[in-house]
Amino acid sequence: MFDKPIIIQKIDEATEKWVPLFDKPLHAKVNKSNGSEYLNAGASRSKATRVFEVRYFKDLEDIALNTDMYRLSYRGHIYNITDYDDYQERHQTVKLLGVANG
Repeated sequence: MFDKPIIIQKIDEATEKWVPLFDKPLHAKVNKSNGSEYLNAGASRSKATRVFEVRYFKDLEDIALNTDMYRLSYRGHIYNITDYDDYQERHQTVKLLGVANG
């Protein structure tokens, strides 16, 4: 069930600000992918990884070409998009892998 609202944002290269990519939030299935801890300058930090599955539509394809320019917001947290998966290019759903550093 696609019942979790997410907002996909794109960096505006002129202003260097994040702006919503679409007029309305998308609705996604959200699943925890895995969690990990790593050391950064001697401090332990957690990294939450989630898979956001949305219904396919053509405007999402640009994300696949440059994930660094996109991120998403879910429940007040920001997730960097690190992967785009249109399974076998069937154009039914797209899975976006989001990583939040906390």
